[in-house]
Parts: sequence; structure tokens; C-alpha cells
Amino acid sequence: MNVRMIAPALLAIGIACSTGVAPVNAQTAASPKKITFLTNYVFHGRHSPYFVGLEKGFYKEAGFDIQIQPATGSGFVVTAIDSGKADYGMADAGTTIQAIAKGSKIKSFMVFMDVSTSGLASLDPYPTMESMKGKKVAASQSDSARVIVPILLERRKLEPTWVEWVTSDPGVYLSLLMSGQTDLFTASIDGDVPALEKVASQRGKKVYFTSFSDWGYDVFGYVLVASNETLAKDPDGAKRFAEATRKAVRYSIDHPEETAQIMVKHNPTLNYDTTLAQWRQSIKAIETPYVKQNGYGVATPERLQSTLDFIQRSMKLDAKLGAADIYVPTLSGR
Repeated sequence: MNVRMIAPALLAIGIACSTGVAPVNAQTAASPKKITFLTNYVFHGRHSPYFVGLEKGFYKEAGFDIQIQPATGSGFVVTAIDSGKADYGMADAGTTIQAIAKGSKIKSFMVFMDVSTSGLASLDPYPTMESMKGKKVAASQSDSARVIVPILLERRKLEPTWVEWVTSDPGVYLSLLMSGQTDLFTASIDGDVPALEKVASQRGKKVYFTSFSDWGYDVFGYVLVASNETLAKDPDGAKRFAEATRKAVRYSIDHPEETAQIMVKHNPTLNYDTTLAQWRQSIKAIETPYVKQNGYGVATPERLQSTLDFIQRSMKLDAKLGAADIYVPTLSGR
């Protein structure tokens, strides 16, 4: 390099130093930051948008070299985030709030799924809680439904004994229902329902699913979480990650077939038809009237408080938390 070339280069360096760091876009294009992202469970349809974001370069454009890894539940995710073993993750809102109440130094910064995917599956319609009187519901001893349903019954001034719980292992829920030994079982709309529909259709039966949110369980579903330290040191990074995720979710909703193809491409052991069915069911927990009004990924103070009130009551948490204790806003409504 000759003197004429060196001078402009030094001038450029001086300008960069005087104004701080280089623009984010320039930095991200040159050297994306390696991060680890944890899903709440083994990969399935609901996790497809993250792989769409990877495939389409949304995360790379935001400055991230993302490594997506499965976990063994929301509890595992919040523990890993709190201990610094992962950068970001998705976890159930209830588990996240419970962890914070017990001292975990984490917060949520985006809503991934507006409502819980949990509810009750059956082969007959149960449009109201009143219609469940005397019915048998299969659930494991530790299933959250055993806490949620009694509270929802109480709100309607119905007795907790309105339903009969049948203690069972999740692995036999389907067979109990198909054999008529139970009337309903606790299920997730995007996990259990597609599998049940496949079996039921072979026997000429229709599957019905009632989301707990339809009965007044006004609680956020899955949220994105990070450590307090990460959110304090790099708030812009969380914003960029949230925006890239929102972009990926919107693309996935608009292109479900391609989304399932991308998911299977990155995870060859998955079945395309099952993945597509799961993702289409997941969309129902994302595209809600609340989201249409407030924008995807956004948590309003009122909805945060509603979530807090229900979780603190159902889990009997001693710590009285406020919205700022559990959530850092990174997205504006749109």
C-alpha cells in the first residue's frame, strides 16, 4: 500500500474511533456473534421458525451465528440461561415466572406463543366447563392441568370435583381415550393433537381440542428468555434477536409447507407430514385476537399482569412480582 492509500485508511480508522464502534450492520456482516439458543424440548413443529430464521439468514443479518439446541423442558432452559450455559432460549411463561420468583436472574424479552398450547383432547365436543361434569380426565400426577382446571372451575363457581381425574402415564393417554376408559386427556395442540388425529381418523373418529385459554386461562404461552446480565450488557442484541425471530415466525406462518421442508432438512429424522401438522397447530396459539390487536411478540402491561396474577396464584408463589421483574420489552406493536 502506498502513502496515498494509507492516508485515507488512517482517516477512516480515526473517524470510526471518534464515533465509537462501526455501524451494527457492518459489524454483523463481517463477524456474526456465535450464540447458543435452546428450544424447550426435543425438536418438533413448533420450533420450525428458528430453523427458518437460520436457513433464510434472518439471524445472520441480525448479527448472529446461531446454534439451535434442544432441551429437556422449560426448567432446563431457564437453569441453563441463568448459569450462562446458553445465550437465549424459549420457555413456558409459568416456568419462567416461577424461576424468577425463586431467585433466577433471568427475564423474558419477547412472546413467542401468545397462548398456552395446553388443553384437553377428546373424541366428543365439550364446549364449556359445565359440559365436563362427571367426565374422566387422564393426567399424570404432576400435570399442570390438575392446578389450572380447578382454578378455572372456581372462577365459574363450580366445584373442583366437577371432573374425575384418572392418574395415568402420558404414554397411555391415547389408548385410554380410544378405548373409552377416559373421556378426555391433557394434551398440547401442536404435540398430541396431530398424533391423535392420525389414529382417530383411521377409526372414523373426529378429534376435539379445547384450549385452556378458551376457558379463561389468560396467560402467555412460550416466551424468549435471557439472563439479566446479557440483557443489561447487550440490550440491542436482544432487540435484534427478537426482530429476527419475529421475521422468521411471520415467514413461517405465510409459508407452512416450505417451513416444514426446512425443518426436516435440518433435522432429517423428523417426518414432513407430522412436522407440517404440528406447525399448523402451533399457528393457532400464535395468531390470536390479542396478537392482531397488539402485534406479534408484544406483551402489554395489562396482559403481563394477568399472566402474573394467574401464575402466582396457581403456583402459590410467595414473591410478589411486577411486570418489570419478569419482562424487558424489545419489540413495539405492529
